[in-house]
Amino acid sequence: MKKAWRRAIGGLLCAGLLFGAVPAPARALTLTAVNDSLLPLSDSTMPARLGGELYVPYGVFSQLGVSSSASDGVLNMSANGETLSFSPDEGYVYDQNLNSYATPAYSMNGTTYVPVKLCCGKFGLSYSTLSVAGETVLRVTDGSASSDSAFASSKAASIENSINSYKGISSSDGSSQNGGGTTGGTTAQTPAETPIPKVEEKPTRKPSRVYLTFYGAPDKNAPDILDALKRDGRTAAFFLPADTAEWTDDTVRRIVAEGHTAALLLEADEKASGEALTERLTLANERLRLLTGVQTRIVSVSTGCAKLSEAQRNALIDAGYRLWDANMDAGDEKGTAARAYAETAQRFSETNATVVLGLHHSKETAEAVELISAYMSRQAIPSGTITLAQTPMNSANETR
Repeated sequence: MKKAWRRAIGGLLCAGLLFGAVPAPARALTLTAVNDSLLPLSDSTMPARLGGELYVPYGVFSQLGVSSSASDGVLNMSANGETLSFSPDEGYVYDQNLNSYATPAYSMNGTTYVPVKLCCGKFGLSYSTLSVAGETVLRVTDGSASSDSAFASSKAASIENSINSYKGISSSDGSSQNGGGTTGGTTAQTPAETPIPKVEEKPTRKPSRVYLTFYGAPDKNAPDILDALKRDGRTAAFFLPADTAEWTDDTVRRIVAEGHTAALLLEADEKASGEALTERLTLANERLRLLTGVQTRIVSVSTGCAKLSEAQRNALIDAGYRLWDANMDAGDEKGTAARAYAETAQRFSETNATVVLGLHHSKETAEAVELISAYMSRQAIPSGTITLAQTPMNSANETR
């Protein structure tokens, strides 16, 4: 019966498409974004304009909670009680009530392209086209993303890098963005970069709680990081170097004023006595009190608390300090924000435990924070702020 309906609808709606070719896509080099994440740039991810409508590979919607399945040449997409069934070969589309629509799906680049406007309207999503860094970006969102203006301002550099890499344009240091470079007339081969993992939007596991922590001296990137946290309504612990010469006074004041926890970061020093380490923290606390009116007893060690000797550790604990370590690193100082987000989300899906997520102050961090925070919101992963009252989590305890 269902097959009969498909044939009837296909005959009535799209007889002209049964024997016609796919319209030639009209597009410039264009990127696709899902919420706050740019998709890798390739021929199979770039959107296309077909018959005056914007189209994207159906997998774009899979990243926004739309389930998809294929049977008898028909692609079925569903979310929120709504269903769309596409037959690229026969040129028809209808919903769960057998209402038909005039924007069919097309097979291109080894995948099925579906109409953006129709799918967003049926599944409660939104889309926009943005001009960023001279390129057009099609952005599809589910309401958990940052504003278009915030997205555009944070993504300009990433978009330019993606375009240059796709085109094989050399970077400012003379090396090729597509992995090639020359030294002494010989091509220098670089290892292929590990693909960014796909983010699992329906994980079977997720952290019971996540504590966001930032390590190192806040620098020129700190205001953007604080802005991102403020937009997302999250607070964090900032482990400031015990060497206060590295501090920026106004940034430290803002950290405390916006409800974040000020903490201290010790450089590992095997030769220092416990009393010497305590004295360093005392001096840092005096500066912190002068700037903000508060002091802290929350401490971490740059190489992990397990590197402290027993005497050092006991001296700090006896002085009232609580020793914390991150048990997961976001990777935001090593790669792109998209990679940091995807790899962090992947690790989130591998645990049900509490996560102390370590972040830094790189140029990618603010964007990574927004992406990770949006993922936490979608997965209902609660966040918390480290305080003196909580039982510390650190590598010293884990190694005992």
